[in-house]
Amino acid sequence: MSLPKLSVNRPVTVIMFYMALAVLGAFALSRLAIDLLPKLEPPAISVVTIYPGASAEDVEQKVTKLIEEQVSTINNVSKVTSSSKDNISIITVTFNWGTDIAEATNDIRDAIDRVKRRLPDDAEEPSIFKFSTSTLPVMMIGINSSESYPGINKIIEDKIAQPLRQVPGVGAVFAIGGPYREILIRVDPKKLEAYNLSIPQIAQILNSENLSLPAGIIKVGTKEYSVRVPGEFKSIEEIKSTVIGNYQGALVYLRDVADVIDTIKEQTLYVRINNTPGVLLFIQKQATANTIEVVDAVKKALPKIEKTLPKDVKLNIAFDSSEFIKNSIRNLSNAIVYGGIFVILVVLLFLRKIRASLIIILTIPFSLIVAFITLYLIGGTINLISLASLAIAVGIVVDNAIVVLENITRHIERGENPQTASVIAANEIGLAISASSLTNIAVFLPLAFLTGIAGFLFKELGILVTVMVLTSLLASLTLTPTLSSKWLKGQEKIKNKLLSNLFNTSERWFQAIESFYGNLISWALRHKAIVILTALVLFISSFILFRLVGFEFFPASDTGQIQVIAQLPVGTRIDETIKVGEQLQKIVAEEIPEKWRKYIFMRVGTTEQGFATITGQVEGNNVVTVGARLVPLKERKVTVQELGAKIRERAKLIPGIEKFEISRGSDFQALLFGGGKPLTVEVVGYDLNLTAQVAEKIKEELEKIPGAKDVQIGRSGLTPEIRIEIDKQKASSLGLNTAIIATTIRSSIYGLKATTYKELGDEYDITIRPDADLRNSISYISEIPVRSMSGNIVKIKDIARIYDTFSPIEIQRRDRQRIIPVGANVEGRALGDVVKDLQERISKLDIPPGVEIRFGGQVEEQAKSFRDLFQVLILGIILTYMIMASQFESLLHPFVIMFSVPFAFTGVVLGLLIFGVPFGLTAFMGLIMLVGIVVNNAIVLVDYTNLLRARGYELFNAIVTAGRTRLRPVLMTTLTTILGTLPLAVFKGEGSELWRPLGITMLGGLTFSTLITLVLVPTIYSIFEHKKVEVK
Repeated sequence: MSLPKLSVNRPVTVIMFYMALAVLGAFALSRLAIDLLPKLEPPAISVVTIYPGASAEDVEQKVTKLIEEQVSTINNVSKVTSSSKDNISIITVTFNWGTDIAEATNDIRDAIDRVKRRLPDDAEEPSIFKFSTSTLPVMMIGINSSESYPGINKIIEDKIAQPLRQVPGVGAVFAIGGPYREILIRVDPKKLEAYNLSIPQIAQILNSENLSLPAGIIKVGTKEYSVRVPGEFKSIEEIKSTVIGNYQGALVYLRDVADVIDTIKEQTLYVRINNTPGVLLFIQKQATANTIEVVDAVKKALPKIEKTLPKDVKLNIAFDSSEFIKNSIRNLSNAIVYGGIFVILVVLLFLRKIRASLIIILTIPFSLIVAFITLYLIGGTINLISLASLAIAVGIVVDNAIVVLENITRHIERGENPQTASVIAANEIGLAISASSLTNIAVFLPLAFLTGIAGFLFKELGILVTVMVLTSLLASLTLTPTLSSKWLKGQEKIKNKLLSNLFNTSERWFQAIESFYGNLISWALRHKAIVILTALVLFISSFILFRLVGFEFFPASDTGQIQVIAQLPVGTRIDETIKVGEQLQKIVAEEIPEKWRKYIFMRVGTTEQGFATITGQVEGNNVVTVGARLVPLKERKVTVQELGAKIRERAKLIPGIEKFEISRGSDFQALLFGGGKPLTVEVVGYDLNLTAQVAEKIKEELEKIPGAKDVQIGRSGLTPEIRIEIDKQKASSLGLNTAIIATTIRSSIYGLKATTYKELGDEYDITIRPDADLRNSISYISEIPVRSMSGNIVKIKDIARIYDTFSPIEIQRRDRQRIIPVGANVEGRALGDVVKDLQERISKLDIPPGVEIRFGGQVEEQAKSFRDLFQVLILGIILTYMIMASQFESLLHPFVIMFSVPFAFTGVVLGLLIFGVPFGLTAFMGLIMLVGIVVNNAIVLVDYTNLLRARGYELFNAIVTAGRTRLRPVLMTTLTTILGTLPLAVFKGEGSELWRPLGITMLGGLTFSTLITLVLVPTIYSIFEHKKVEVK
């Protein structure tokens, strides 16, 4: 018994089955999280090592190279990149996509364990960082204060961060900027020398005195007593009274040689929010949490938190990722709704039957329901990609039901019983729609096996559309015949006069179109050469036009964020950088009116533990970042790019700025592409002077290319350095070695953390350091006393040569080779066009031996992703042909049908040119999808032509009759798909930059291919069938 017959005989079972799906779908939908994009865990792990007081070269030689050697031996490593800066080493190990990151993390941890003993004693324990979309902050709160500012971090931790960590779904809460409490022991070097003491000595004594140790347990009678020696410092006065030595029979106290001050640490990062000193508080969600729900819960908790704060502490929501997500999801949801409405109108207009139209329309919600169930089962989320999948599928899923119902209607109009007609018609067309569905699946299913960035973006799309197409096939063979057998009762009378007139008018139009199309096919069959030549010219011209389209990889979205980053000469004092930042802040405030922005912030300096550097941002005492959070695009009518152009022109006039850029990318793009610029050229070579010269030449050429903006050399230049060259023989003769001397110098300049001071459960560093006014001079360095193991005191000037020099502030490496990157933002032109121009210019440069030029960043990722997608495209074409060959049991007819595929490319080119959109990742995806869709019309035409010929029709009449008879379902299926994707192509707003190219590609490719297919395929079919007759 066939599936349609079984369904018609058991209507209650069919209805209950689909109602059960509806219940399960509602359950799944209620539990799906909402996010911007699918979950992403890039196959990359960073190893961060803090080496306080070390230069970039020391960090490279003593830390970076040692760790690189070990991690490079791990399996499945794709590349190893590193950045060695003053005080910090950051190594990023990128693995092949598909690598088990948990196992890779363990491998990296083992590699670090092997090398730890070889690292400098002063270097901190290497930290391992893994990144994913869940680690991106979902919210940022700006915290301002005036009177409470010195103790703001304590307030934030106790009264803001701790309560927020209790909010359901919140994963982590951390702050950057602001002052941190410190117990500073400000020693007097002359008094130390007078008492024959040194900073390391004092540190050792303080550490020994600040102890609380258990001494064991004693038993007295029936009781047990634990014995403890409490020796921790209880007050600042106790620290001052610590005995640190004995001089000429008298005790020497710490207060005799130093001032003990309860103060704040020397700040390395300054944050201003709306021109007031402040702190930025970042909130991350748990991996499985719903972004919108987490942000809403945090917002709900803030009023209660504010009541517990001092009156001068103000909270401002500086960043709210849920806003962009909500707007993007809303825009795409509207596109789905409008697409669905267009589909319904097309069906009504063509069928002119309310009940028949309703039967077809029911296919849409049931396909969506199964998609939600699938999303829930695979652990997905409602995001732009999954919703784009639904938007695309809305027009596709009705195709099978249209073809089946149109055939059922024709049988009923011939006088057949609705039950009999439903079974016979569905069985008659079942094989054709099955093949049509399989051709769709042939291009969508391989997407599930994609890796890399393309796989991250489109794997979900492939799975969802495949499931929805299968659902629509099942519905067309079960639900459609079942409902048709009950609802369709011959000719349906339309009582509404207006609707009746509309339907009658549309019927006359369709009859006229069918008549015109029949005449057109008749003419084409008599003028085959003209048809073939015209098609050939159109196809060849598409390659010529394609050169005008331009290429990009990942479209930049207007997320309502803008950052202005300026770099002053290396070595600039932080207070001078702040002054430039204030000028930048003023420009940004003037160019972005208050009604268009929510806040402005300024950041100068270095974040704790290199947080900004790890995420691909530039930081340093000479770097200022001024950022603004804007209102949604619909409320300001001016794009971030346009605002950035105005700011750029004015900011360039500020004196002292060496490098400048406008960043408008999202945190997600930084995570995806490592935070670099869209266009990056890597100059590879060990000699930094030589590679710097080549990098400068490339920078000059890149600045001449239209569209290249904010061109910069990635290396931060040279920083002034004072070197102390020790006379090792003289030092050795005095009982000194390099380690003793270096440690003494370091503690006398950088300072030395002695121990910690505990108060109310919190710990604060106790740091020993000379006064800043004393140590900020070269003469001070020469007079630093060094105490040998025998107790002798020697001045640095007596055992070392002190001189000025310059050293790189940053050394970047890739795969254990030094590189200098040259990067640029691209505006007003496609990335591919700028790259092509640059390649031509680089080919004319004289590149010295030992220096290599290669492209990185998005250019490198684009090449990989396009290569993978091209393979999927070829695979889709092959599978589509195989499926059709199996359906027709012929190798020739599928070959004829495949002539519709090339003209999808022509339509894509025309669509992108008309809308002014470059060919990128999402457009490529649309081209792949078209392969399985555009053949469906040709399948219907060829299949029905074969049926007519089997019934005895002559070739010419069979082709013309098949064309006229099947034109209506062909136009219906085509228009439903075109109009279903039309909102994707034309709607603008937040998030549209990602899915518009997909909609434009589908719209242009399907429209043009259909127009050509309706004439070309019948013509080619006729040619090959005539050849068959001649051969026979």
